[in-house]
Amino acid sequence: MYPNLNKINDKLGKTGREGLVVEGFEIFFYIIFGVTVLIVIASMFSKRILPDNKYDKYISIGIVGLLLISIAIIIISFFVGGWSGMGYGFIGISILIGTILGGFIISLFKCFGKT
Repeated sequence: MYPNLNKINDKLGKTGREGLVVEGFEIFFYIIFGVTVLIVIASMFSKRILPDNKYDKYISIGIVGLLLISIAIIIISFFVGGWSGMGYGFIGISILIGTILGGFIISLFKCFGKT
C-alpha cells in the first residue's frame, strides 16, 4: 500500500505494522478515544435525566467548553516551546479531535436514533 514506507521499513529490518507505528504516540489515540467516549456517555446519561429543552443546552455547553480548552492548550503550547510545548500541542489536538468526533457521533444519534 505504501511502497516507499515498505522500502524504508525493509532497510530498518521492520516488518508489517511494526514499522508504521511510532512508539509513544498511542497515548494520543487513547486521549481521542477517551474524550469521545466521555462525550457520548455524558450525552446518553443527560438525555435520560434532563428534559429535552435543557439537554441540548447542556451538551452544547460541554462541547463548546472542551473545544475552548483544547484551543487554549494549543495556544499555550506555542508559548511553552521546545519538546514539552510540542507535547502540549499534541494533547490539545487530540482533545480537539475527540471533541469533534464525539459531537459528530451525538449528531448522528439525534438524526438516526429513536425519539
